[in-house]
Amino acid sequence: MGITISSKRYSCDMGYGGFGRFRKVVAENINDEFYNHYSELSSQEAMFSFGIEREKYFEKYDAKTKEYIEKKILTVEVANFLYQSDSDGEVNRKQAKQIYELIKECDDNISFGYVGRTDCAKMADLKKIFSDKTKVEWR
Repeated sequence: MGITISSKRYSCDMGYGGFGRFRKVVAENINDEFYNHYSELSSQEAMFSFGIEREKYFEKYDAKTKEYIEKKILTVEVANFLYQSDSDGEVNRKQAKQIYELIKECDDNISFGYVGRTDCAKMADLKKIFSDKTKVEWR
């Protein structure tokens, strides 16, 4: 089971892992400091803490994210994309354009989809989707 990410004219399929890797590429293209922060979501503390400890962790994490937005390192629009649900979300045209600007220079052949399939989703497919001048959604 995975997701389909689509614009008005284009779509591609990938698993949740591939979508997560794509979002990490977007975060990495913001800058190294933010990428390191975003990567903390895969840490043991983020993934395996519970109750009060989890609340404390995410209060601190969210405060740092807000700092990046206030310092204009990260836009609200891109943050909205990075932190939405993996399984159901969308961004409007303005957000899609900002994401496209972050990925437009990336290697077209980076794979994010199901590698064994002939229609494996690649960066080139995602560039088409995010540059389609429409909203982008994933389900």
